[in-house]
Amino acid sequence: MNNAQGTIMVVNAAAATADNLKELIEFMDAPEVRVATPAKWREVAEETRVEAVFLGPDLADDDVRQLLTGIGDLDPSIPIVMLDPEAQS
Repeated sequence: MNNAQGTIMVVNAAAATADNLKELIEFMDAPEVRVATPAKWREVAEETRVEAVFLGPDLADDDVRQLLTGIGDLDPSIPIVMLDPEAQS
């Protein structure tokens, strides 16, 4: 299934943080926003056309490396925004 408009994907280990970020992105009148955990991101990516990915601040280093590799393999032109855990205050 391919969404013509595209999707912004938020990947984070903590559901509450991911949902807060999703609400912020939706507030900015973005296209569809989907939330996924590091283990489930590929399922979301297979259901829609991913336009951008936001990586949450509480991901483990190994998760970040695997996500960067996997997303790059999917489409190296997808913009990835990595959120800084120090900026959460």
